[in-house]
Amino acid sequence: MTAAATLATVENAVPWWLYVTDEAAAELADACGTKPVQLNQDACIPLPGTTFDDYLAALPSKRRVTIRRERRAFAEAGYERRTLRLSECADTAGALAAQLQARHGHPADPAVMAAILRDQAEGMADSGVVHAAFTGRHMVAFSLAYHHAGTVWLRSTGYDHARLRGAHEYFSLVYYLPIEEAYTHGATALHLGMESLRAKVLRGATASPLWAVEGG
Repeated sequence: MTAAATLATVENAVPWWLYVTDEAAAELADACGTKPVQLNQDACIPLPGTTFDDYLAALPSKRRVTIRRERRAFAEAGYERRTLRLSECADTAGALAAQLQARHGHPADPAVMAAILRDQAEGMADSGVVHAAFTGRHMVAFSLAYHHAGTVWLRSTGYDHARLRGAHEYFSLVYYLPIEEAYTHGATALHLGMESLRAKVLRGATASPLWAVEGG
């Protein structure tokens, strides 16, 4: 806080701490004499037990039925599943991520998205795990996650709407394959980030607020 205050004085600016959790927001607000402002909500799926079946067992029966149906649809679609390093597919994944952004009303340049993922692969020592679905030589969907501190952190997803055979099959890449991966490594949670909270909560996620705190 001292360093931030010093820099703010030099730059004639007001420091802010962004996207902090409940505990951190309370401590910062108390120290700064300001009130936290909620920015968004974060989603995380707790993973009880040691297998995917343990995850399912913790959900209501209707949700279990839906998830089994979605996983079955993915298996029956006949995609070739591959697990890749981000450096192997950053350009293609960037183009798919841009498509997804555009469908949600946030136009993105595929070249820019690809560059971001290439930089991420380099900066993170290529430690990301990419779950990808292919039809022939075409990657049609992917999810990118990182393993850290007993949690799998989902960081990017995307799909080719024209080639994806069914939207529900995409959920296997976003949720279910990363959950399987998490159990394989003994992780106890899948962190999903912000946005699309309803879809995440329906698959067992809990939502928690993220705050901004003015430095005063």
